Amino acid sequence: MAHAPSGSPTTDSGRVEIDGDTRLRQLGYKPRLKRGLSTLESVILTLSDITPAGSLLIVGLAVVAVAGTGSVLAYVAGAALAVMVALCMAELGSLYPIAGGIYSIVARVLGTWAAFLTLLSYVVQAIFLPASIALGVGIYLNSLNDAFPVNLSAAIAMVIVTGLAMLKIHVNALMTALFLALEMVVIVVIAVAGFSNPTQSISTFFDPVGVVDGTLQSFGTGAVVAAVAIALQSVNGYDAAISFAEETKGSTRNVGKAVLLSCLVGVGLELAAFLGAAFGAPDLKDFLSSSTPLTYVVEQHWGHTATTILVVGAVIAFFNACLAITLQFARVLWASGRDGIWPSPVSKALQQLLPSTDAPWVATLFVGTCATILCFASDIVAVVTFVSVLTISIYVFVGVTTIVSRTRDKSSVRTFRLPLYPLPPLLAIVGALLALSQQASKDLIAVAIIYALGLAYYFFYLRSRREAMAALREPQLVD
Repeated sequence: MAHAPSGSPTTDSGRVEIDGDTRLRQLGYKPRLKRGLSTLESVILTLSDITPAGSLLIVGLAVVAVAGTGSVLAYVAGAALAVMVALCMAELGSLYPIAGGIYSIVARVLGTWAAFLTLLSYVVQAIFLPASIALGVGIYLNSLNDAFPVNLSAAIAMVIVTGLAMLKIHVNALMTALFLALEMVVIVVIAVAGFSNPTQSISTFFDPVGVVDGTLQSFGTGAVVAAVAIALQSVNGYDAAISFAEETKGSTRNVGKAVLLSCLVGVGLELAAFLGAAFGAPDLKDFLSSSTPLTYVVEQHWGHTATTILVVGAVIAFFNACLAITLQFARVLWASGRDGIWPSPVSKALQQLLPSTDAPWVATLFVGTCATILCFASDIVAVVTFVSVLTISIYVFVGVTTIVSRTRDKSSVRTFRLPLYPLPPLLAIVGALLALSQQASKDLIAVAIIYALGLAYYFFYLRSRREAMAALREPQLVD
């Protein structure tokens, strides 16, 4: 049985609690970020990163495009798999509560080469994902009035988001909380509009069909499995609670709680709205061929005024998601600079904090600038499917890391322990690999090339530099 470190307090139930700063020092880091987030505020920021409404209205488009009516099965399977992954992340995040998130955890369990591949996945997501969500602002503003150009509107939204992300973290938590409340209204409206007017039977979704060349055609099982990866991208984002770990108050257990609670709430909300819209679609062909299928259901049942209000809420949801995602990835990049992963001038720049707000301003500016540029060039479905492959790849690393950690590090004190071990990590690995097997060749090849280049950088440059990733290789206790 693992013993608590000397000085670690325990609760009345005997559960060990370790303070976040104490654990950070044990891992070789001197705390630099201000702990300004309660567990609830971390959950709010993380839910905003998941952005249930925004993900449904943007990523959901790709799920429907790939699987047709099979998107319902894809979402249910994706939700179940997401919970398995979240359980793994909750345990690992409470054991290694580092702003670098999954890549910092993988480094300590699987090694720095695997960590670098995981980090690379995050860096690519940091470049592409905010832009894909920002495009939602442009798409839905354009649906209100075609005077709003899609790409320019998205770019302007990203510029504003980048500026807001420079504020103090608790200020951002307050802003995202207000936006999130409005986002919940969007979810409720979609769910109620559908479930209050059910027109499709459950059998419809067990025999998938989609629109091809203007006609309904049967879709195979492979299309549904392929769509699971995209559905996982839709509910993805609960790992953000780990990226905010160095700013979360109290016990490291709070990090695990924030991960799991964010996942359960986010998944539940998305499932309710998507299932409601699917069952309430009055005409399958119109639903599947609509450029905005979820708002189509509201339009058909409640009219144009209700749809207009919903779209305004959707735009707010996208904006909120862009802010939360930018905050998360900026902290991952900041941590990579602290770990000396990039050439010295780049790493030193990424470490910079804005004195007045403690925001990682260079990392934030990098994420925001890349996203703003890509707003003028991105095809939304192509971006979503490509990023989904990277996300699923990370899930494989998470599952393997959980098993290796439990097997090898038996003495580690785990303030949050996932139940039903080893079922969650095994299901996460098998489900992720199955979903990857059905992805488009071009996306798999693109990710393979990125990983190959990453390994070349690691083995021929990074590994030879003694100062690079030193804290990840040989953590020393920091006073």
